[in-house]
Amino acid sequence: MAIERNLKSGQATDPRLQKRYDFFQRFQHSPDRTLIHPLQTPKWSLTLPALLCALGIVLLAQHLISLGTYTVNWTIAFDLNSAVAILILVTGAVSMALKARHNLKELRSTQSIISLVVLLALAGFFFARVLNVGTFTYTLQTLDSNFLVSLLLACGLVFLAFRGSKFASGILFGLFIWWGFNIKDFDWLNALQGLFSSSAGAKLVKELLPPDWTYFGNILDALAITIQTAIVATILGVIGALPLSILAARNTSPHPIIYNTIRLLMNATRAIPSLVMALLFVPFLGLGPGAGIMGLGIHTISSLTKLYAEAIEAVKPQPIEALTSVGANGFKRFRWGVLPQAFPLLASYTIYAWESNGRDSTVVAFVGGGGLGFLLQANLSLFEYANVSVIIIVLVITVMLLDRLSDFVRSKII
Repeated sequence: MAIERNLKSGQATDPRLQKRYDFFQRFQHSPDRTLIHPLQTPKWSLTLPALLCALGIVLLAQHLISLGTYTVNWTIAFDLNSAVAILILVTGAVSMALKARHNLKELRSTQSIISLVVLLALAGFFFARVLNVGTFTYTLQTLDSNFLVSLLLACGLVFLAFRGSKFASGILFGLFIWWGFNIKDFDWLNALQGLFSSSAGAKLVKELLPPDWTYFGNILDALAITIQTAIVATILGVIGALPLSILAARNTSPHPIIYNTIRLLMNATRAIPSLVMALLFVPFLGLGPGAGIMGLGIHTISSLTKLYAEAIEAVKPQPIEALTSVGANGFKRFRWGVLPQAFPLLASYTIYAWESNGRDSTVVAFVGGGGLGFLLQANLSLFEYANVSVIIIVLVITVMLLDRLSDFVRSKII
């Protein structure tokens, strides 16, 4: 072709002809190798062992191959207070050693001394049994060989995944999903059939409809308490999470010990559901909105601390380094270097917490908080399903309105 000869000889051509030439060249040449194998060519030295491990796990888990069980009667018992204190000391010592491995003078810095005091105080808290967490005791009566071998094969898959086998990583992900659906004593087929053929379910739907709208007047006060609970819990969460997130972010925490301590406390608190947290406050505050507010507020603190810390860790370090070079203190570095960058995410997470608390405040009201949840529980106990449908409709409309309000606020702030 003339166009091709001109291009090869370096002569100038019309740009339109150049584009036409490039278009036809795509069909004449083979596609890019990265497109032919988007997951790269499998490494059979890693893929074949991964496939064998996966096959073994499936066969053993389904007991198509049975290796038997053995009676062992092993008992494990140890003092949890001592174990936690030792774990805190060891973890803290490792953190301090890693930070000071290049500069031993770091051990004599003010931050290290404060971190050491916090570490010793926390370990002493458990050694002195100020909070007695008891003695851990577990007795293993039988040992399932299938489970043990499957666990070892899964460890082999993890090893292959760390060696760079994407096939092993995919198998691990697939096995994890399969294990999640493989619930003991639960038949998915019967459950799906029950959704469409259950006579009790059909009876419940008939009792829910039509709603008894004469009950609407009894909902307004409870609805107000539910929204107020969400507002106060969100404010408590923001006030508590903001300073804790500064200590829980790697780039703003003064020392790894403080970072790990705050992270550990927040993870432990976040593991407790807000409803259980509210129940724990009932002996202190009694039945009413107070227990629900405190339970939901503390749970919000732990959740927002994690989200805020991740937002702070995602900021660019250059502005902070520039402020440090001109002698700015920690507060000024955060105010002018971190906050302007992290503010959009902080605001977004705060609005999300407000939306979440708007829903969860109904749940914590089950402990007697006086909100919609309390009315919902009472009517369910009395089988007043016509009233229940009114409460559900009001709750759905309220959540939708709060969501629209949150979107409006987000559009104005971010």
